[in-house]
Amino acid sequence: MRWSYVIPRLVLLVLVWAFSVFAFDPLLKWGLEKGMEKGVKAKADISSLRTTFFPPSLSIKGLTLADPDKEFSNLAEFSELSFAAEGAPLLEKKLVVDEASLKGLKLGTARRTSGFLPRLARKKKEEDSAPSLASKVKDETKDMALDAAAGAKASVTADYKVDPADLESVKLAKQLEEQYKKDSADITARFSGDKYQAGLDALKARYEKAKGEKNIAKQAKDYAEIAKDLKKLTAQAAEDKKAAAEALARAKDGFKALEEARRRDQAAVMSKLKLPSLDSKSLARMLAGPAAAEKLDKAMRFIELAKKYMPAGATGALKKEAPRGRVVHFPKERAYPTLLIKKLQLTGELGTEDPLDYSGTVEGITTQPALYGKPAVAVVKGAKGARRLDFKAEVDGRGEALKTSSVLSYSGMPVKELKLGSPSSLEVDITGGTGAVEAALKTEGDNLDGKASARLSGAKFSPQGGSIKGPLKSAVESSFAGLSSAVIEAGISGTLKDPKFDVSTDLANALSRAFSSAVGAEIKKAQEEAKKKVDEAVKPYQDKLDKLAAEKQAEVDSRLKEAGDRLNGQGEKLLKDLAPGKLKLPKFKL
Repeated sequence: MRWSYVIPRLVLLVLVWAFSVFAFDPLLKWGLEKGMEKGVKAKADISSLRTTFFPPSLSIKGLTLADPDKEFSNLAEFSELSFAAEGAPLLEKKLVVDEASLKGLKLGTARRTSGFLPRLARKKKEEDSAPSLASKVKDETKDMALDAAAGAKASVTADYKVDPADLESVKLAKQLEEQYKKDSADITARFSGDKYQAGLDALKARYEKAKGEKNIAKQAKDYAEIAKDLKKLTAQAAEDKKAAAEALARAKDGFKALEEARRRDQAAVMSKLKLPSLDSKSLARMLAGPAAAEKLDKAMRFIELAKKYMPAGATGALKKEAPRGRVVHFPKERAYPTLLIKKLQLTGELGTEDPLDYSGTVEGITTQPALYGKPAVAVVKGAKGARRLDFKAEVDGRGEALKTSSVLSYSGMPVKELKLGSPSSLEVDITGGTGAVEAALKTEGDNLDGKASARLSGAKFSPQGGSIKGPLKSAVESSFAGLSSAVIEAGISGTLKDPKFDVSTDLANALSRAFSSAVGAEIKKAQEEAKKKVDEAVKPYQDKLDKLAAEKQAEVDSRLKEAGDRLNGQGEKLLKDLAPGKLKLPKFKL
């Protein structure tokens, strides 16, 4: 036996074995922690990690992922994640899992130590990140000085000078004017008479040429192609009409936003004069806005994660062509995504006090949804006593824009302690009772569309307004004394970067009535004076916008009618010439 040949190879095998047993798992654990910290910008800890090669499997126990916005809170944690990978995809550096198990998933749990990364990294994140929706709502309502209502005087508002340049509604009116001009110019270009006439003339010329063709088979083929292209032209007109309708719809939404901006300007004038705006919308935003916006922030954070790790339209199957020559791809019978978990069994707990156990499945988790060809679907259910939880979500990244939809129903949840309002204005402590939540949210790309409602019953409502005194304090306390239930409704639209948020609650109605009975006359006069001043400042810009909208609407209607008449008339005649009585062009309706 040649020992000089055997011993070095034996030593190499021992070293490979030692690395896989003693070093591979610690290095992988360290790499996963650092990768998660880089992605979330907060601390990530794993208690233990274990891998096996035959079969290839991974088990992670005790993972905690800190919340980047709350120092002593976790974004998520779980007790164990385990799965076995398919062997063949690993040879292509791809991870494909038929079934995985995630146990003990919890969200929003407390932690004993700080979850922030070193100060410099944290400082950079704060500088780069935009303020959250919840912080914006809190800033809007923190100066709502309700205690000043007792001394409100309309004469104070009458002496106040409004600068149009400072008004949000004036700025928005200018933006809408520019956007309206741009949209109407685009619509006019789409429905240019020359555009469709040129297409019709070209088809007529082809028809005249085909009409003289002696070869019957070729003539029939030419006729069929002309008819097909004519229908394409009609379909293009329908697409242009749809784009025009969407542009006009955006304009209508802009006018609604202008009214909301006008209301906020009125509230801002009142705030600068230390006079509260006591309409139910403003009070609802102050009472329930911060709490509702905080929940929406969490939902939008998970949408951002989905966009990051499940990008829309990502296939990764084909590479770009080289600068020289051409790469010829030979498609495989079965192409795997880089990461795919076909099915994840899920268990966990919802809530920190008296938690609700839940279970469910998540199917189709992948970084290349277009290649996989199916959306990711999550279904979660839970029940405990009178409590019921139903949640379903779908994330579809197969198209150009990522689409998500989610529906939540949670009833019978105990409400031990809930605080609404603002410390600088008025707080309402809610204790006891039960709650029910219904919510639905859809997104497409950056666009948002969602609604949620929360119902509280059998609860006690205690207003805490330390600075509010006298008859006003008595009126506020009496308005909440007989309440045992409440409804809070919230809606969100706009985009992820610029969400539009509104909230309403019958608690605000009760509070508004209390103020009206105590100091309503003077406050109402001050509000009317503030509204008058804002309306006078906005009127020139509003009139200009209304005139522009009317003119452009008339122009758009004329373009649509002209294009529709031309296509319906000339197109129908051409189709009758091609195949009398057999082919029919879809009508282009306004």
